[in-house]
Amino acid sequence: MPARHAVWLTGWGFCSPLGGDAQSFMDQLFTARHVFQRLQRPLVRPVPAAMVDDPGLTSRAWPSHLDRMGQMAILAAQRAIQNAGLAGQSEIIDTCGVYLGNGCGTTESNHDAYERLFATQRLSGLTLLRCLPSAAASAVAMDLALHGPVQTFTNACASSSMALGEAMRAIRHGYATCVLAGGSEAPFGAGTLKAWEALRVMAPDDDPDQACRPFDVSRQGLVLGEGAVFFVLEQQDAARARGATPLAVLQGYGCSNDAHHWTEPDLEGQKRAMRAALDDAGCQARDIVAINAHGTGTPVGDRVEMMSVASVFDGCAVPISSTKALHGHLLGASGAIELAACVATLLRGQVPHTRNLRTPEPASASLDLVRDAPRALARPGPVLSNSFAFGGINASLIVAPAPS
Repeated sequence: MPARHAVWLTGWGFCSPLGGDAQSFMDQLFTARHVFQRLQRPLVRPVPAAMVDDPGLTSRAWPSHLDRMGQMAILAAQRAIQNAGLAGQSEIIDTCGVYLGNGCGTTESNHDAYERLFATQRLSGLTLLRCLPSAAASAVAMDLALHGPVQTFTNACASSSMALGEAMRAIRHGYATCVLAGGSEAPFGAGTLKAWEALRVMAPDDDPDQACRPFDVSRQGLVLGEGAVFFVLEQQDAARARGATPLAVLQGYGCSNDAHHWTEPDLEGQKRAMRAALDDAGCQARDIVAINAHGTGTPVGDRVEMMSVASVFDGCAVPISSTKALHGHLLGASGAIELAACVATLLRGQVPHTRNLRTPEPASASLDLVRDAPRALARPGPVLSNSFAFGGINASLIVAPAPS
């Protein structure tokens, strides 16, 4: 069997509701500042949302063919390359690939194109380029002159977790030495919002700040968010040779499908993904020191995840939280921002709390839900992150502390 190369995370970049740099992201992750607001779009009732307010989006002239999803992706990718110390490292950059996950694609551009078509029966010559699902990944590669493989993963809410996991596999098995991997999502096109509204899974807009309540008995649905997060993944030996300092080690990845129902999750499928990630990382359930749950705040989804986690981690006192109540549900980019939360857990030695969790769901009785405030890690060790998507697509990642 070929040697497996360890995979280091050597840089990360943000364009997120919790800020545009690692320090801001971690500060807001652990201080639970208010980020949700009321969003109004044509044809759609007001909804709570987690929006990005980043000067980088307005301080430059973007090409007319580039959608908001691509703009955020470029900013986060640039920042990840800078953070990894790769700016100007042409030999590494030249072969670096881009693995990007998104769930909804170019929603604002799609809506604008249809609106223009119905009004004028004409479209801009750049419409197709602007609406390509792969446009963001290609834009990142062009902007940063990355000549390695470019891949787009569109697997609903598991998209960026799968992009990161597949990038890890590519490096581990020698197909690449450096990959820029993560996710970007801009789901606030009016047509897409209307579709989410029709599905009846979004939280009401009574109080945006309290709308997202994962695992609480009063939870009423999810709160959508936008943003982009990228990581630089490198083969350990190559990163060490250039003097890089890792943030953490991406150690395990597991994926599965429920083959059960479009919107109702199946606990057996979720258990398969978590156990596959544990096996891939060479871990036992008792080794995991914290879990970042998928935890969207929907009545059925949260309950099934609590049951699947309780089964896999039976007898293990593992602190569990959902950070979606802090940054919103970034859909295809949720796996990337939540892996960032796991890395922050390792770097800060703290587990973020599940905001707005006051009365836990009875199904969580055997689980150690982190509520009220962040909690100190009991010991160093690997952290697991879950991403469970419509269509029964499941992905779990495990990230471990950087070697000392």
